Amino acid sequence: MQVEFNKVTWYSKLLAIIIFVGTFFLGYWLGQNYATLTCTAQEYNKQVQEASKQVSIINTAVFACPKSQAIYAVFTKNQVQIKLSDGRAYTLPQVISADGGRYANADESFVFWNKGNGAFITENGKNTYDNCVTQQ
Repeated sequence: MQVEFNKVTWYSKLLAIIIFVGTFFLGYWLGQNYATLTCTAQEYNKQVQEASKQVSIINTAVFACPKSQAIYAVFTKNQVQIKLSDGRAYTLPQVISADGGRYANADESFVFWNKGNGAFITENGKNTYDNCVTQQ
């Protein structure tokens, strides 16, 4: 049997109809999946916002240091979020301390100490923000 590509037959018409209708169903299906994915992303963002609202802020403080340095601190349960006057920002977990609050990164190359209205920062064993006190 020899195939003639330029001849219109009943099965070529059937194939054209299936492809034509299938294209619309495929487009509909892809559109529904896109809507579901978009909705899922919006729900995820909403959950993240709700979770961030559940983090209870215990206290906030601004520590003024010599040399026009400053530490902005937000204390939450078991961690502190600090922003330094040079633009750096850290979220540090609380670690064991004999006196006052001590917060450090995993290798303790960056440590934030707080006791009463004073604070200082140690970076790689050297005090970089020292003699800082809270603003009243």
